Amino acid sequence: MDTEQEALHLEYAVKNYSILCSEAPTDILEACASDIEPTPFLEEYFAAGYSEWYYQKYGRRLPQSRINNAILVLYNRSCRLHTNLITDIRDPDLDKQFFSDEGLYE
Repeated sequence: MDTEQEALHLEYAVKNYSILCSEAPTDILEACASDIEPTPFLEEYFAAGYSEWYYQKYGRRLPQSRINNAILVLYNRSCRLHTNLITDIRDPDLDKQFFSDEGLYE
Protein backbone atom coordinates (compact mmCIF):
# COMPACT_ATOMS: atom_id res chain seq x y z
CA MET A 1 0.00 0.00 0.00
CA ASP A 2 1.49 3.33 -0.98
CA THR A 3 1.53 6.56 1.05
CA GLU A 4 -1.47 8.03 -0.78
CA GLN A 5 -3.60 4.93 -0.11
CA GLU A 6 -2.56 4.97 3.53
CA ALA A 7 -3.60 8.61 3.87
CA LEU A 8 -7.00 7.83 2.32
CA HIS A 9 -7.48 4.91 4.71
CA LEU A 10 -6.61 7.08 7.71
CA GLU A 11 -9.10 9.73 6.62
CA TYR A 12 -11.71 7.03 6.02
CA ALA A 13 -11.13 5.54 9.49
CA VAL A 14 -11.78 8.86 11.21
CA LYS A 15 -14.82 9.75 9.12
CA ASN A 16 -16.30 6.24 9.18
CA TYR A 17 -15.53 5.18 12.75
CA SER A 18 -18.91 3.42 13.02
CA ILE A 19 -18.55 1.00 10.09
CA LEU A 20 -19.42 -2.61 10.75
CA CYS A 21 -16.94 -5.46 10.50
CA SER A 22 -18.81 -6.57 7.38
CA GLU A 23 -17.87 -3.20 5.82
CA ALA A 24 -14.16 -3.34 6.73
CA PRO A 25 -11.89 -2.61 3.78
CA THR A 26 -10.59 -5.92 2.45
CA ASP A 27 -7.15 -4.49 1.74
CA ILE A 28 -6.86 -3.58 5.42
CA LEU A 29 -7.86 -7.11 6.41
CA GLU A 30 -5.33 -8.51 3.95
CA ALA A 31 -2.61 -6.23 5.32
CA CYS A 32 -3.33 -7.49 8.83
CA ALA A 33 -3.10 -11.10 7.76
CA SER A 34 0.19 -10.46 5.95
CA ASP A 35 2.22 -9.55 9.04
CA ILE A 36 2.87 -11.13 12.42
CA GLU A 37 2.16 -7.87 14.18
CA PRO A 38 0.63 -4.53 13.23
CA THR A 39 2.79 -2.36 11.02
CA PRO A 40 3.24 1.32 11.97
CA PHE A 41 0.55 2.19 9.42
CA LEU A 42 -1.92 -0.35 10.84
CA GLU A 43 -1.22 0.93 14.34
CA GLU A 44 -2.00 4.45 13.17
CA TYR A 45 -5.10 3.25 11.28
CA PHE A 46 -6.60 1.38 14.23
CA ALA A 47 -5.66 4.19 16.63
CA ALA A 48 -7.40 6.76 14.41
CA GLY A 49 -10.61 4.79 14.00
CA TYR A 50 -10.74 3.58 17.59
CA SER A 51 -10.00 6.99 19.07
CA GLU A 52 -12.76 8.60 17.03
CA TRP A 53 -15.21 5.78 17.83
CA TYR A 54 -14.46 6.10 21.54
CA TYR A 55 -14.71 9.89 21.49
CA GLN A 56 -18.06 9.83 19.69
CA LYS A 57 -19.42 7.19 22.09
CA TYR A 58 -18.04 8.49 25.41
CA GLY A 59 -17.09 12.10 24.68
CA ARG A 60 -13.51 11.86 25.87
CA ARG A 61 -10.03 10.88 24.75
CA LEU A 62 -8.03 7.97 26.10
CA PRO A 63 -4.45 7.52 27.27
CA GLN A 64 -2.05 5.94 24.78
CA SER A 65 -1.80 2.72 26.82
CA ARG A 66 -5.52 2.07 26.36
CA ILE A 67 -5.28 2.85 22.65
CA ASN A 68 -2.34 0.46 22.32
CA ASN A 69 -4.43 -2.33 23.86
CA ALA A 70 -7.27 -1.60 21.47
CA ILE A 71 -4.90 -1.66 18.48
CA LEU A 72 -3.89 -5.21 19.34
CA VAL A 73 -7.39 -6.57 19.83
CA LEU A 74 -8.68 -4.84 16.68
CA TYR A 75 -5.71 -6.17 14.72
CA ASN A 76 -6.34 -9.72 15.99
CA ARG A 77 -10.01 -9.49 15.10
CA SER A 78 -9.09 -8.21 11.62
CA CYS A 79 -6.83 -11.23 11.10
CA ARG A 80 -9.73 -13.49 12.07
CA LEU A 81 -12.13 -11.59 9.81
CA HIS A 82 -9.75 -12.08 6.90
CA THR A 83 -9.35 -15.80 7.59
CA ASN A 84 -13.10 -16.27 7.82
CA LEU A 85 -13.59 -14.25 4.65
CA ILE A 86 -11.24 -16.39 2.58
CA THR A 87 -12.53 -19.66 4.06
CA ASP A 88 -16.15 -18.59 3.57
CA ILE A 89 -17.01 -18.85 7.27
CA ARG A 90 -19.50 -16.35 8.67
CA ASP A 91 -17.74 -14.42 11.38
CA PRO A 92 -19.78 -13.71 14.54
CA ASP A 93 -18.55 -10.09 14.60
CA LEU A 94 -19.82 -9.06 11.16
CA ASP A 95 -22.64 -6.99 12.66
CA LYS A 96 -20.40 -5.31 15.27
CA GLN A 97 -18.67 -1.98 14.81
CA PHE A 98 -15.22 -2.51 13.33
CA PHE A 99 -13.41 0.07 15.48
CA SER A 100 -15.16 -0.93 18.71
CA ASP A 101 -13.32 -3.05 21.25
CA GLU A 102 -16.45 -3.85 23.23
CA GLY A 103 -16.55 -7.54 24.11
CA LEU A 104 -13.08 -8.25 22.71
CA TYR A 105 -11.29 -8.46 26.06
CA GLU A 106 -13.41 -11.35 27.34
